[in-house]
This record gives sequence, structure tokens and C-alpha cells, in this order.
Amino acid sequence: MTNPDETKKYIEGFKDKVKSRLKIYRKEDGKERIDAAGLTKWLKKNNIYNYLNNAEQNANIGTTIPSLSGFSILKRTVYRLVIKFLFKIFKVITLNQRQYNMSVLDAFRLIIDECNNLKLGLADAKTYSGAKIDELEFRFKQQNIEIYEIKKIMDYIKNTLIQIELKINNLPEARDKGADNVLVRKPVDLNGEINHELDAFYVFLEDNLRGSSEEIKKRLQIYLPVVKKINAGLKSSPILDIGCGRGEWLELLREENLYARGLDINRAMVETCRKKGLDVVEGEALSFLKGAPDSSIGAVTGFHFIEHYRFDFLIKLLKEILRVLKSGGLVILETPNPANIIVGSCNFYADPTHNNPLPGPLSKLILESQGFSRVKIMCLNPFEDNYKIKDSDSEISKRFNDYFYGPQDYAVIGYKI
Repeated sequence: MTNPDETKKYIEGFKDKVKSRLKIYRKEDGKERIDAAGLTKWLKKNNIYNYLNNAEQNANIGTTIPSLSGFSILKRTVYRLVIKFLFKIFKVITLNQRQYNMSVLDAFRLIIDECNNLKLGLADAKTYSGAKIDELEFRFKQQNIEIYEIKKIMDYIKNTLIQIELKINNLPEARDKGADNVLVRKPVDLNGEINHELDAFYVFLEDNLRGSSEEIKKRLQIYLPVVKKINAGLKSSPILDIGCGRGEWLELLREENLYARGLDINRAMVETCRKKGLDVVEGEALSFLKGAPDSSIGAVTGFHFIEHYRFDFLIKLLKEILRVLKSGGLVILETPNPANIIVGSCNFYADPTHNNPLPGPLSKLILESQGFSRVKIMCLNPFEDNYKIKDSDSEISKRFNDYFYGPQDYAVIGYKI
């Protein structure tokens, strides 16, 4: 390779081969790996530095006179003259090869230096980005705290406004106006006198502990096929939802073009539903049912309301439900599941208006005793899997998961013959 252009071309080709090898290294095992630390380890692993040192020594062969200390002065003088003469003769032959060797070594040094620079740059970038991430995480947490505090303030304002609105609606002139096309009944609570001063508090409790309306609507969708199967929801076979609350179930039924009416003793809840355009009556369940004709309703539903009443009141209520249902109609009653230890020992009592938890077998027995047929229990809403112990092969872990992270609610469903 005496032609400088050929030498340069060869070096460029060699550099391209090195780049290709690096690309192969970076994509080993199907993963892109471009960190400088890993690349430097790869270079060391393949003895690149040793190769460079050996290559540099070999590249300088023929340019320096070897040590002749073992010879006499006369021999050293003669040998130096001979070696210098030979260097001059072979210089023309070895010059281009040495230039090529040194160029290749320079190319390798450049690659290694660039790798080290990249490593330092990535380390600096990692430190900087890590600091930025920590700063952003801190700011994000601060904003979450601020949002939480703002939400609490808004809840307090909402609660206050509801109480003010209820007091305004209870003024004599407001009560005299009444409501158009609404069946108004004087509430009768067999558990004691109704205290409407707690209506606003219960809205506040529902918003914070019951779950969002979107979440509740999603959970209640499981009942749509059940009521559709018996053709409940027609004008001739309406659905009555006792304790309709914020109206999630009524909204679902309206979206399915099913006719339904809600019933609730909480005036704030009733007002919320009416603002949504839902057909809701303010009234107490037993009094309302006693005023309804026999066999006039296709289905009666009640989500998380039977646990609020005494046993004797519940029996009276079920007798009236059975009476007003059409033949083939059904009742759906959802309630917290005390078989879940967390629910039965703690979560149930998060609502101070709850009376007693009702085990599933007891609810089934109560409905059967009052004349309902084909009574069944539907277990609902278990904890998410990430709560559960992962050792699924263990019998102990299975029982633990069932008792602590199993269904949080259940529904008892009974039909009228």
C-alpha cells in the first residue's frame, strides 16, 4: 500500500467495519444498548487496550535502534553503523506500512476516547435528569396535596350549600308550592324519626366513601341483563329503585330506554336526581309500597339499603315488595358482604347509618321465608388481584385471599311465582 489514497480508503473501510461491529453489539439479544459504560466493558473484555499496546510496539519496529548494551564498545559501534545503513535501505519499503499502522492505531484511540467522552456525558446527563425527575416528583406530590386540600374545601362548600338549599326548601312558602307530578308522602321511618339535618352529611359521605358515580354505574351494569330477561322496565312493568341515592342505576336504565322510578328519604339525594331529569319520589319505602296497587311493578331494586333497617322492618318491607310485584317479577337487593373480614369488621361501619351486616345465607333464607322463589346469591366486587397473596398453590393463602380479599358485596335475587 504505497499509494496514500489507497491507504486512506482502506482506513475508512476499517472504521466502517468497527462501526458495524458496534451496532451489532448494541442490538444483541434484541435490546438496544448504547450506554458508554457497557461499551467500555465490552472493549476491555475483548482486550482492545492490550491489542493497541502490542500494535503500537510493533508499529515502531524499524524506527529505533535496539539496545546493544551486552556487546563490547567496538561491536556496538559497528552494529549501530550497520543498523543505520539498513534502516536507510528499508525505510522506503516500510514507511507507508508504518503510516498505515499508526493511522489504524489513531482510529482506535479516537473510538476509545469518544467512548469515554460519551460515558462522561451520559453520566452527567443521568445525574442532571435524575435531579430533574426528583424535582418533578416532588412538585407532583405537592400538587397532589394541594388538589386534595382543594377537594376537601370544595366538599365542605358543597355540603354547606346543600344544607342552605334544604333549609330554603323547607320554608313554609317553599313547601306550599309542592312539586309537579310528584307523589309526595309524609316519610314514616319505623326505625325512628327522620332527621333531615343529616341529609347533606350523607351526600358528603357518599361522595367520599361510596365511590364516584362513574364507578358505581360500571358496577351496576351487571344487573341490566337480569331485569331485561323478565322484560322489566316497560311502562306496564316499571322498575322501582328503593334508596336510589345519586341515581346511578336510574341513569343506566334511562340509557337503556327502560322505565323506572326512584325512591329516597334523603331530600338532598332526591334533588340531585331531579336535576338530572330522573323520576324520583321523596318518601319512605314501606309507606310508598303500601300505597301501590297489587302486581303493578316489574322489578324492585335496592342497592345498599337493607343493612340500614331493623329485622322486623325488613320483613314488613319484603311482604309489601312481594305483593306489588307482577307474577314473574323480581327483587334485587345488594348489600355489603360480611363474609369478607375487612368489610365485616371495618368497612361496614364506615357508614354510621348502617344497622347490622347481613350474611348471604341469612338474606337468602329471609326472602324464601317471605314467599320468593328461585332465590340466589350473586357475589360481587372482589378486591383487585394486586391485593392478594401471590402464593396461589398454598391452601392457606387461598383461604386468606377468600376471607380478606374476596367479594366485598353480594346481591340476593328472588322471583315472584
